[in-house]
Amino acid sequence: MPRWLKIVAHVVEPAHNAAGAVHGTAICAALIATVQEQTKLVMTVVAVPATLIVYWIAFSYAHFLGDGIAGDSPSWLRGLRHSLAEEFSIVENAVLPLVVLLIMTAAGAPLDTAVWTSLGAAVALMFGWGLLAAGRNGHSTGASVGIGFISALVGALIIVLKVAVKYLS
Repeated sequence: MPRWLKIVAHVVEPAHNAAGAVHGTAICAALIATVQEQTKLVMTVVAVPATLIVYWIAFSYAHFLGDGIAGDSPSWLRGLRHSLAEEFSIVENAVLPLVVLLIMTAAGAPLDTAVWTSLGAAVALMFGWGLLAAGRNGHSTGASVGIGFISALVGALIIVLKVAVKYLS
């Protein structure tokens, strides 16, 4: 594994939870994939962060329950706070596709172009999460790129959703 990739992985990759970043990015992109008209854009700008926050709370709570609940009050509250902090990457690392969508539409790009660009950013981000997670775990460059491509394929499934939504509407 090249030293530069390890350095980038430690600086850029979500320090606590790369899986949360993948979950959040996929949720964000899936919501963006349904945008087909300007009125839906406004709803999406509200729905993406709201959905990510609800998903973060629900996922954190499920993780907390799965780890077991300690007996005394301060201990279980500490455990819940820890789960919330651990899973926050679901929110914090997932908003780039939404930011791309907003910038593109603010710059006057047609909505369809902005949506496709945003989905492309999500796929690239998914590739990056896979590449950096593999690099952090000491995989070779080839294996890291392969893992990145597998992550990007997960993002590409969201593009399939976009196409299905567009043609079923």
